[in-house]
Amino acid sequence: MGRDLINLDNVYANNLGMLEKICMTVNPTIEFPAHYFDELFPKDTKKDTFFAQLAYYSEIPVGACKAKLYPKKKGDTYPKGVHIESMAVLDQYQNNQIETKFLNYIIEECKKHHQHNVYVHIPVNADKEIAWYKDNGFESEEEPLKELFKTTEGLIDGMLLKKHID
Repeated sequence: MGRDLINLDNVYANNLGMLEKICMTVNPTIEFPAHYFDELFPKDTKKDTFFAQLAYYSEIPVGACKAKLYPKKKGDTYPKGVHIESMAVLDQYQNNQIETKFLNYIIEECKKHHQHNVYVHIPVNADKEIAWYKDNGFESEEEPLKELFKTTEGLIDGMLLKKHID
């Protein structure tokens, strides 16, 4: 029995830089906040629940994903569920089912944490990504949100997509 060419593995403190590098390479115009990557390994006692994986193609890191669990708490503005914050795959490795493996991983984590919805915010001008999410069962949740993404070119509107998990 052969080994799978594409494997997912956890993000650890010693390979956090790889997650950051992949996300910034795939999304060079998005300005990630300073704490965006470091929040996976907080130094204080407050710890949110994150799911993060690196994708390896024949042991070469080629993709990264990060998602966050939002349990419903009083006063929360985010809907209850798992929110995909980043899913990035290097261009030359796209269409190798890496994105599907990431989505399946996130869905499994959603189920393990007794959640029924997966959300993702996408820039309104990211037609390819929007089409991929819709092909994988996501639907538009509401009207586009004004100035959701801070980029090197200015603020861009975003849309919220939702997938219900049974």
